[in-house]
Amino acid sequence: MAEPTDGGKPVTRQRVRVPMRLVSSPHYPDIALSVYVKVAALGARPEGCTAKASTIAAYLGLSKASVERGLTALRRPGPDGVVELVSRRRTSRGGTGTSALRAVRPMTRTEAFVWIPVAAAEDLTPRQLRAYALIVYAGQRGIALTEGELAGSLFHHSGKRAGQPLTVTAAGVIVDELEAARWLTVHRRAGAQGRHRFLAHDIAPTGAAGGCGAEVKGMSEGVVESGRGSPVGEGSGPPSGEGSLATEESPRTDRPDAVRPPVPPAEGEIPVGGAAGGVRGGPPRLPYGGPPLTLSARIHHVLEPVHWLLRRVDSPFVQRQIAREVGRQLRGGTEADRLRHRLTARFAATSPARIRDPGRWLLGVALPRWGCGHADCEAGVMWSSGRRCGVCAEAVADRCTGRAARAPDPVREVEFRQRPHGPPRGSCGDCGCRIFLVGPACTDGLCKPCRTERADCGAVRPAGGAVGA
Repeated sequence: MAEPTDGGKPVTRQRVRVPMRLVSSPHYPDIALSVYVKVAALGARPEGCTAKASTIAAYLGLSKASVERGLTALRRPGPDGVVELVSRRRTSRGGTGTSALRAVRPMTRTEAFVWIPVAAAEDLTPRQLRAYALIVYAGQRGIALTEGELAGSLFHHSGKRAGQPLTVTAAGVIVDELEAARWLTVHRRAGAQGRHRFLAHDIAPTGAAGGCGAEVKGMSEGVVESGRGSPVGEGSGPPSGEGSLATEESPRTDRPDAVRPPVPPAEGEIPVGGAAGGVRGGPPRLPYGGPPLTLSARIHHVLEPVHWLLRRVDSPFVQRQIAREVGRQLRGGTEADRLRHRLTARFAATSPARIRDPGRWLLGVALPRWGCGHADCEAGVMWSSGRRCGVCAEAVADRCTGRAARAPDPVREVEFRQRPHGPPRGSCGDCGCRIFLVGPACTDGLCKPCRTERADCGAVRPAGGAVGA
């Protein structure tokens, strides 16, 4: 079970099986994982785990209050109602209390899990242990993990940023700490598309278990001067000169026609990089050859109505984005049946011939929630009760009222269009022709020829036949 190291401290090779829901769920604090590993290891004894909280704290090198906080989180039901730790109080024959008997729940055959060495829980901090467990699981499943994806699975559990994921810089510091503790080997830029390759060890090499704990725990307090990851205080990206951890690279880097012509050297300067007009060489970029996408049982059940479309998504990157979006909504509290119903309804309301890009349609149309700010609102209907959402109904009524107020009156529009422009019009009292009612016509209602004729004849007659417009 244990072997002595160079420093004389025995290092156990015992491993425990930890459910992935405990590792990946933001509901559990980091300390809960360390406590779970130690309780599960002590529970393998014939008498079970009967150690006190202070004893477990001494094993892990943590405070008693931190261990009690982890025990409390494990005894409470998770978001799915599962309790990870069962504690039974005991009393001695004399009537005085003694330490409780603790046991972890048995896991199902189809549940995802990861093997974690007990020595890692004793040598690493809780946050480092969680990152180590994620890297081990990714290595077992053949997933090319990046620091950005690792940061998205590590969360703050206190302070103003509680519930928010860590930054890429903080994840890079944790990777450097694990490498310094010799629990991890990082092959930099050795993976696909310039990614790092992480190799997790079942046990730290000889000489690392005795003196790396204090050194590694103190690296997070300041700037990593010699680290090769993403140092604190130097922005969100990795150090200059090492490129980026992009999941997709621009095809312009390997195309000769996309490279700018080099700037001609000054007179007398020796050209650098070969002959003038030379382009960047190198082998062409190979297509993705990593492991295929593997979905969990819950995500596979949710995406079952659109499996016909999911099989037509050619990009593995888009497939992983779809699976991550479903997992994010499930972790946020959305029920699996609700997501499944949403995909079924929206796929039934859309003709497959109109879906030209299945990946964009799934990410932009099928998966987003439609409705108001109420979490229970699903496209204007309350999911829990089936009633219409009052907030959405008021918004629709307001929009209809606004459109009705802005709509022009058709009768007034026709009258305005038929009304002539210019001065008012009328009819001559003698000949009946149409005239403008301006000047003398406003008084006698006659046209100019009739007015001249009356003036010549000397007849004065009232113009009673004028008709106003």
